[in-house]
Amino acid sequence: MKPEVRADLHRRTLEALNGTRPEGRAAPGEVPVDRYLDRGRADRERALMRRRPQAVAASSELPAAGAWLARDRLGVPLLLVRQEDGALRAFLNVCRHRGARLLDEGAGHSARTFVCPYHAWTYALDGSLKGLPQAFGFPCLNKAESGLRRLAVRERGGLVWVVADPDLADSDIDSHLDPLMGELEALDLSAPVAYAPRHYEVAANWKLLVDSSLEAYHFKVAHRNTIAHLFTDNLQIIDEAGLNRRLYLVKSNLDPANPPDADGFEPRRHGNILYFFFPNTTVLVQPDHAQFSTLEPLGPNRTRVHEITLLPAAPDSDKAERYWQANVDLYRRTLAEDYNLSESIQKGLPSGANQVLTFGTFEYSAPRFHRQLEAELDAAGRAP
Repeated sequence: MKPEVRADLHRRTLEALNGTRPEGRAAPGEVPVDRYLDRGRADRERALMRRRPQAVAASSELPAAGAWLARDRLGVPLLLVRQEDGALRAFLNVCRHRGARLLDEGAGHSARTFVCPYHAWTYALDGSLKGLPQAFGFPCLNKAESGLRRLAVRERGGLVWVVADPDLADSDIDSHLDPLMGELEALDLSAPVAYAPRHYEVAANWKLLVDSSLEAYHFKVAHRNTIAHLFTDNLQIIDEAGLNRRLYLVKSNLDPANPPDADGFEPRRHGNILYFFFPNTTVLVQPDHAQFSTLEPLGPNRTRVHEITLLPAAPDSDKAERYWQANVDLYRRTLAEDYNLSESIQKGLPSGANQVLTFGTFEYSAPRFHRQLEAELDAAGRAP
């Protein structure tokens, strides 16, 4: 974190602890309930996500040349391949002949080629079409133009980011992530090790899960049995960079009566830093590691959650394993409290009890996120 950013965060944290609300003149907001229920809207949101960078794996999952990952995201079959020069490439996991999947979902290493299980069309690691049986039967085939469809891919913050729309293969992913990604990487998170990945489903609209991540008003009640005591009640300091955000959640270990000076202020010691990358990805930075989570909408009332714990190094002893697993367990218990409430909310939305969901001034970031999402959907609808 740049010195000037840390100094500004120090100043605003102390002001907040001494009674100056950090949201300033933020207005309360409302979000129509039907935005969490409409199937057509859910389809538009998934289409929007396919046009924006999605974190789909950890870089450490592809450690050497020939390593590959095949997985689906947002209904798109993806293939990630580590090249001989160490670079990473991403493709649609679809043969260019008759459209069969090259590989089932999974991972492997030391691959030299990929062979379609239908007719044995063969592709090199760089996606180029290497050969096909009885090529004389395809006199008009242009091999140079028949390689796997390429996708935009970038490794940042220890994660692999992909734009799943092949028509956007030349997208500048960095422009969607910076400057906050650069700030996150400066926190010793440029090359973390993936630990305890998990994939599971929640019976709630993905935006309800985002809503809970953008405010700390619920901590004292919803997290009273897990983390509430660790944090100052209902206090978060929020900064935006385009559509992305940084939320600083102030810990109760920072004593306003005896605060550190600016030089002694360590943001990771005195709070958790939540980086939110629009529209559906968060990286929660804790004192010695981070937790990555991305939300994949499956429909208006169901979400698949993908999680990875990002460690500074792989556990090298039973003691280290127990330590990191305890951190993961606490994180998962806390998220379960949020997600159980989200499922409860989803069940009540169709009842007619509310036409809108109401957010207070200190929850302003959530309705602002909805306004930004609405603007992006409108812009995508106007695009040729």
